[in-house]
Amino acid sequence: MAKIRRRAFILGAASATVLTAMPRKARAATVFAASGSATDLQSAVDKAQTGDTVVIPAGTFDFTGQVHAPDGIHIMGAGRDKTFLIKKDDLSEWHAMITVDCKTGHPFVFSGITLQGRLDVLQGTNRTTAATKVKDQGLVILGAAKNVMIFGCRFSKFVRAGIEFVGSWGRIPGPQTGVVYNNQFIDNWYSYLGYGVAVNGNPTTWNAPLGLGAANAIFVEDNYFERQRHCVTGSNGAIYTARYNTVKDNYQDSQSFDAHGLSRAWSRGTRAVEIYKNTVDNSIRRWAGVGIRGGAGVVWGNRLNGVTHAVVLYLEIPPSREPLRRYPALDQIGNPDGLYIWDNDASENHVYMNPTKTASTPYPITYWIQQGRDYYLQAKSGYAPYTYPHPLRALHHG
Repeated sequence: MAKIRRRAFILGAASATVLTAMPRKARAATVFAASGSATDLQSAVDKAQTGDTVVIPAGTFDFTGQVHAPDGIHIMGAGRDKTFLIKKDDLSEWHAMITVDCKTGHPFVFSGITLQGRLDVLQGTNRTTAATKVKDQGLVILGAAKNVMIFGCRFSKFVRAGIEFVGSWGRIPGPQTGVVYNNQFIDNWYSYLGYGVAVNGNPTTWNAPLGLGAANAIFVEDNYFERQRHCVTGSNGAIYTARYNTVKDNYQDSQSFDAHGLSRAWSRGTRAVEIYKNTVDNSIRRWAGVGIRGGAGVVWGNRLNGVTHAVVLYLEIPPSREPLRRYPALDQIGNPDGLYIWDNDASENHVYMNPTKTASTPYPITYWIQQGRDYYLQAKSGYAPYTYPHPLRALHHG
């Protein structure tokens, strides 16, 4: 049985952005889960109200099934080296260990927990190919997440993703904002999946002017990634900023930071990325540090060791509903705001145009993507990065 303790709820005035993020509630409760099992955690979550904190005790807990939670609460463990939730079932993608439906408009906070998936159990010692139909996920956040905060956690051994956002699903669809910081992502991979953080945005972002260097993004900053296929990926109108992250031994021959164009998986491509001041250090040389398949943004100031190409530019193979007839392709690189690339230190070629052709277009990659029109090897005029560290971090230490 979950226990509830009332305590004063004090607003910290870190910034105007932070203040508007906090629930308007005079007092908040602490709800203590009896354990970290799915059943006990769901019981505690069901008792929590907006502004409450659900506390999971220290320990290693078998986790079978799913937990469904609203936004507006804080799910908090005793620390990533103290609270371990270990997945013990074969539920596959979109049946995550914890799924959050953002329907209150208040921030969701998640901290101090290790979530561990089924990679080792399903694939044993086979580290080169995938041998399972189970594509598990740790934490999935649906809908218009506002100022979400995820910190001090570990996400390990998930076949599909440690954290995945889907802005177009849930009770209230919409764009997402927030910060994922000071987490560890260890050994999350698959032959064509395998993400530390996947940001599947909301297509409505394509209807508004793009403002780079703003708070209207999911920020992934100051995290540690080891053996991921993609550390961060975007699609479906995603706007994300990946900065000041450390990557060690990116797994499989892929890119650490990724952005999809228009693909068969989602209705639109990535809207924009800001990828800067990250460090990649691969002991085995990998294909790329950054791979951009669509959208606009900036890629600058990254240190990319052990990669064949610093930045690879692609033309995404689109769904059949959008055949590649003439320039520009829907949601392709640079369309319509430009992709700016500069000051990336890499061990090999700095920018590489992937020449892959498909049956759907007779034109070479240089027809679709051209320097000085779609991408630029220079700093973007007037661009300034958003405040670092993210102001929301002043509310919590993690």
